[in-house]
Amino acid sequence: MPTPKKEEILRDTSERIRDAQGFYLADFSGMSVEKLSLLRRACREQEVQFRVIKNTLLKRAFNARGITELDPHLAGPTGLVFSPVSEVAPAKILADFAKQHERPRIKAAVVHGRLFDEKAVAVLAMLPSREVLMSQLLSTMIAPLTQFLGAIDATLRLPAVMAEVLEREKSKAS
Repeated sequence: MPTPKKEEILRDTSERIRDAQGFYLADFSGMSVEKLSLLRRACREQEVQFRVIKNTLLKRAFNARGITELDPHLAGPTGLVFSPVSEVAPAKILADFAKQHERPRIKAAVVHGRLFDEKAVAVLAMLPSREVLMSQLLSTMIAPLTQFLGAIDATLRLPAVMAEVLEREKSKAS
């Protein structure tokens, strides 16, 4: 029978994960309190949440939301990392932090209902930010239009340039 405290943790966790689209599980074993504090600070700066919750309660919160892909990975010390703002920001934070401090180890992730293993999360972490991707897409879309307008501009300028060259030639000849 769940205690009121566990029910409160479950309710709080369910509320927090409601709007997130990506969930990352990290094994934080072997990390000192100082390193965990640094990781939490890095998460806060990017509006990413880092929570340590009992695996059984986390499983219940995920299952209530229809996420069962992470169930096999809910063993041992597990930290839940997610963001209601960006699906990829937690991957970047965890990967960058692990490069510098050798921990935490990413267990698995679910982003938009798809399960990602540790290697796939590393690839996600290398993706540019959403803003960069949008600007790249926009520049790709407007490149042909820019080239077309440049060609039209050159075509319209050509008679004026030709007239100027003819004028110079006439003045040299006279």
